[in-house]
Amino acid sequence: MAAVAGMECKSMHKSGKPTGFTLIELLVVVVIIGILAGIALPNFIGATRKSRVAAVRSNMHTIQVAAESAATDTGGQYPNLTVLAKYMPGGGNDPTGADGIWPVNPFTNAAAVPNDAGLTTLAQITAAKNATPGTASGTAGNVGYSPTSDSTAYGVLGYDEGGKALGGGIGGKQMVLSNQ
Repeated sequence: MAAVAGMECKSMHKSGKPTGFTLIELLVVVVIIGILAGIALPNFIGATRKSRVAAVRSNMHTIQVAAESAATDTGGQYPNLTVLAKYMPGGGNDPTGADGIWPVNPFTNAAAVPNDAGLTTLAQITAAKNATPGTASGTAGNVGYSPTSDSTAYGVLGYDEGGKALGGGIGGKQMVLSNQ
């Protein structure tokens, strides 16, 4: 077969019919791809949510480590938010040092500046640990931190995409990190 100037030559069977995919074959492939996408998409969405919640829990742990480091330097007294900032990663690790960098909120990609969790007594920390997940609320992805009024304990709460306090503690209770 010779090609005519500007025209392509299609390969042909011995019968003289051009080869290629039929419309039915193409539709079957499209349907199969659609079914696979329908199976994979919900799994992907669930994995994204789980990874963001894991990031909030990691942020909670970062704040817990900073609070413990500050207490080590101050004779067992847990810091307020201003002093805690000095012990965040990259900070001066000293009550009078430079501020560190707050963890990133995985839902907004902005700094997850902790707010006051309002846990000012050991009884409140214990009650928060034993509460049903989701009973406390805050900004999605943020972390709440507060020392007790006598600075001998602290509590850290994290919030999911709905702004509800994370669960997953022992017995399905609300997750609260603290020195207790």
